[in-house]
Amino acid sequence: MDSTLEYYFDFLSQPSRALYILLKASGTKFEAKPINLLEDKSSNYFLDLFHCFNLNCLAKDQISNAFYPIDLHQRARVDEFLSWQHTGIRTSCSLYFRFQWVQEKAFGSPASEAKVAKYRKLMEKDLDLMENLWLKDTGYLAGNKLTAADVFGACEIEQIRCCGYEIKNKYPKIYSWIEKVRHELHPFFNEAHRMVYMYEKETKSKL
Repeated sequence: MDSTLEYYFDFLSQPSRALYILLKASGTKFEAKPINLLEDKSSNYFLDLFHCFNLNCLAKDQISNAFYPIDLHQRARVDEFLSWQHTGIRTSCSLYFRFQWVQEKAFGSPASEAKVAKYRKLMEKDLDLMENLWLKDTGYLAGNKLTAADVFGACEIEQIRCCGYEIKNKYPKIYSWIEKVRHELHPFFNEAHRMVYMYEKETKSKL
């Protein structure tokens, strides 16, 4: 494990949270470099952002084999989900989050109801796939053990709590799965999501 690793992250970023959790749970030593994607206008902003997301390329060498298995069959299942994730649950959850929450927070005016409804529909299509395909026959996304696929997937969905979106009733398998991920990754999962839960309370207080 590399003790000189510098990790640039913002807990409002889904991959930032996922990698933070994986590094912590793996016992990887790193120097935390928090940034603010909504407010940081310093000259190093884009460099910080680059490092934040470029760590996706480095993470597999820094995390435990428990999260990214050596066995090629098991690893292929993790990679299968992570490949789908980019154009699936990550894209749709991010777009819903962008127009339901970030739009007003960052730009001062809410998106139209039609636009929010459009992206909610797209997101729920992918949530249906998570509920009825990825979690149909297994306890986790890549089998019956927690892997990096679960960490990245759970962080994508947990993000929409900022919007006040509840998954418990409509997607009980997803809800139960996230609770298992939370329990197995205690305290790092909640630690990385503390800002999400703070904004969730703020959103619900306005309803």
